[in-house]
Amino acid sequence: MRKIRTLLLILLAAATFTVHAQSPRLSGVYVGAELYNTPFQGMQINNIVIYFRNDGTFNNALNQPDWKTKVSGSYNITNNTVQLAFKNGDEGKKYKLAANGNLESTAGIKHTLHKVKKITTLPAASYEKRTASVSGGMGTGMPAVGAFSTDYLYFDGKGNFSTDRSSVVGVTGDAAGGTVGGKFGKNNKTGGTYKLGDGEITLTFGNGTVSNQSFFYSPPNEEDLILLNGEFYFRKEEKEKPGAANSTADNTGAHTNTTTTAGTPTTADVLNKLRDQYNGENIDKITTVKETANITGNMQVTLVTDIVNNRIRAEIKQNGKLLLIKQLDGNEGWQWLNGRKTTLSQGEKDELLLSQYQGIMGLHKKLNNYFLTGTVTASGDNYIISFYHNKNKIVYLIGKDYTLKGNAYTTNAAPSISAYKNFTQANGITYPVTTESSDGKTKITSTTTSLEINPVLTADTWKMP
Repeated sequence: MRKIRTLLLILLAAATFTVHAQSPRLSGVYVGAELYNTPFQGMQINNIVIYFRNDGTFNNALNQPDWKTKVSGSYNITNNTVQLAFKNGDEGKKYKLAANGNLESTAGIKHTLHKVKKITTLPAASYEKRTASVSGGMGTGMPAVGAFSTDYLYFDGKGNFSTDRSSVVGVTGDAAGGTVGGKFGKNNKTGGTYKLGDGEITLTFGNGTVSNQSFFYSPPNEEDLILLNGEFYFRKEEKEKPGAANSTADNTGAHTNTTTTAGTPTTADVLNKLRDQYNGENIDKITTVKETANITGNMQVTLVTDIVNNRIRAEIKQNGKLLLIKQLDGNEGWQWLNGRKTTLSQGEKDELLLSQYQGIMGLHKKLNNYFLTGTVTASGDNYIISFYHNKNKIVYLIGKDYTLKGNAYTTNAAPSISAYKNFTQANGITYPVTTESSDGKTKITSTTTSLEINPVLTADTWKMP
């Protein structure tokens, strides 16, 4: 009897030792967006998708049919540090496993990976994926203007879906044919039915085509996206939610965060240095500005801003032909596209409004109160200043020599990333002539050809075509 007890104790001790000796594991799909700076292409964005398995392997290619079994590399966790090793020889990555389960970066510009969910039901919503965007010259953060494409997806929550893909010419991703909005088309090649499975979705199109793809979901209070075939589709706001705060230049920031990492300057120090570098006293004299730029795709964009009256107008032309206008007057906004006028959504209004709080214009004494609420962190040879305008996050990338390198901002869609180059001076103001933007795959360039400081604006400036 004693021998049996001794044997049981030995087996129990061995089992306990095995449990404690095992390395902790992750399970599920984690996603996030990483900003990084390159010598020749400026600020870039890298959308990260990693499927962790509890056997110590992972896969970062969820667009493959064998994504559930495909192995991109292995990982181990030691003292809450997750070390990734890639089979193809790519440089390994390290993340800190936070108490809330998120993965926090340990190098480069800080970013976080969040876990997305498998679901069996999907609420009705529209989603969009943008391939590229561009922000304007002068460093004003001209709102997402360029030639790019957008994929739209709409799910009605009842098993029906609609898709649309458009070549985009305009501001903030408006398609020449309009968005899919809240409609779906049955019995045609761009619509059909869907069925959710174990981390997958089966799309059955009206013409009989069946497509099986990986599928994960993040609710609005988290990343607010779906991950389809390894690609990010961000939820598209159709209209302002009841009770949403108005966006005006006089609002106080919804987020107040003046935390500064030890050893770094304060936001006030950074702002003062930037104003010294870029002639802040002259920037403060700006009441109106009109900027014209050429952008990739043989297009021309003109941005008119009236700081005093809180009015913004963006026009797009191609080969001299007017294609699109977006205009914001206080919190009222409209769009003219192919002779048709529509009302701007709150997200579109936000993107126009945020143009004033970035780049050179963001240093203006009437506009920099949001900047002063921000957080400063050091990242290599740069400082990162992050702050909020209402719910929308804005990021400045500043060299430690206090040179303005770029901006990023997020609304309810994919982040817009801009890098500034070739600074020049006019009217006592130093500003970048060239702005480059990229989603990590496609780069678009904007070159300022004309900059008018304090032009006289008349009623004709703001009229409908």
